[in-house]
Amino acid sequence: MNRNPFRAGAFAALLLAPAVAQSEAASDITEARIREVLGFLASDELGGRDSPSPGQERAAHFLADGFAKAGLRPKGSAKPGETEPSFFHDYALPGLELVTKGARVALGRGDSRRELAAGEDWRLWDNGRVFTATDEPLVLAAPDADPRAARRAMAGRNLRVFAVAADSPVWLAAAGTRRVLSRRAQGGAPVILLREGVASGEGETLDVTLPAPEAIDVPLKNVVAVLPGSDLAGEFVVVCAHYDHIGIAPRAGAADGINNGADDDATGTTAVLVLAEHFARDQEHGAAKPLRRSLLFACWSAEEKGLRGSRAFADDPTVPLASVAAVVNLEMLGRPEREAPPFAWITGAEYSDFAAIAEPALASRGVVLEPFEMATQLFGASDNLPFAQKGVVAHSISAGTLHRDYHQPGDEPSRIAYAHMTSVVRGIAAVIEAFANRDAKPEWNDEGRRVIERRR
Repeated sequence: MNRNPFRAGAFAALLLAPAVAQSEAASDITEARIREVLGFLASDELGGRDSPSPGQERAAHFLADGFAKAGLRPKGSAKPGETEPSFFHDYALPGLELVTKGARVALGRGDSRRELAAGEDWRLWDNGRVFTATDEPLVLAAPDADPRAARRAMAGRNLRVFAVAADSPVWLAAAGTRRVLSRRAQGGAPVILLREGVASGEGETLDVTLPAPEAIDVPLKNVVAVLPGSDLAGEFVVVCAHYDHIGIAPRAGAADGINNGADDDATGTTAVLVLAEHFARDQEHGAAKPLRRSLLFACWSAEEKGLRGSRAFADDPTVPLASVAAVVNLEMLGRPEREAPPFAWITGAEYSDFAAIAEPALASRGVVLEPFEMATQLFGASDNLPFAQKGVVAHSISAGTLHRDYHQPGDEPSRIAYAHMTSVVRGIAAVIEAFANRDAKPEWNDEGRRVIERRR
């Protein structure tokens, strides 16, 4: 990033800092609570929170329960037959249902064919779940049609391709297991696991017979709650993060194949929940200065499938987008990868006055707003983008780096810098207060409007 829009206002930020804080430095946002929430979201038992997966479903209910216990109101979709909203904003992605019963796999050389035994020589594998040919149907969401998003989702998978032919299976190896994966569906389709030693891989062909998959709608959910404001309660500040990750896939040299997604983005999701708890406590205990605007807390699914959850909400919102003052999206807050005072950076900071408002707020809690060399490029890489494309001022706040464990099993809770993250989340609380209480909404500048127009 060539420009630094922050430094000129640093001294002014320090002078303005005392006027920003609402509660006593947000001291009720504790490292212990952050460890507790993040430890569950990024635990092995949630299996990497792929969309869809049982682990992600558990995470969704955990977040909804957390919002309810904090006293927030549901602001998702109404359940069938009901008029009141739930905590879940429901949507669907196009997907496939693959009936595994009757599947056959054979190896051949020349005119000779040898059928392999299901469950012994081969199995279907999908996001850590292994199926035999007699198990329940396998359901998967289709990968995003945008090739850029597909490349991003595949980043860092460390798979070695042995042979590739268009529209035919490709041989892959990872963590000592030979696998076959349809080239068309590398972004999220099931694969076939072959028992080590079944095939030599030299001169042999693989014949796979599967029942034709059925096109279905795969149900997914965002988790959405609201904390009402005061005199500007009809306007909203959206505080959000994605709670999905990329699931399970073997990696060479990894202790297991679970991509826990601790930094990406259990940190952001944890921040959303603890911030909701913080502001709900302030309201319950009669804060000296109640927030003027309402706060909409949202946790998106299927970000790793191409920003699908946030886009579904932006296309079918439960509050009018014209009433949204700002979107504060939180991404990867826990891996600074260096010894330094607490810091944060903002994607696309030069496109609006969002950063100018956020900088003194962060400074009031001892957090320095820094430039980041990829902040401009990453503006369109997270869940702020669908809202920006609708004209809402929306940016992502991050507080680390694109570290070596990005989309790897090494993105574990044990590698999070919890003291750093706690300070940053307290700073973000001040940012939210600033957006909730100021008279004017943030605005795009001319450069930002041009960028958004090109991305529509």
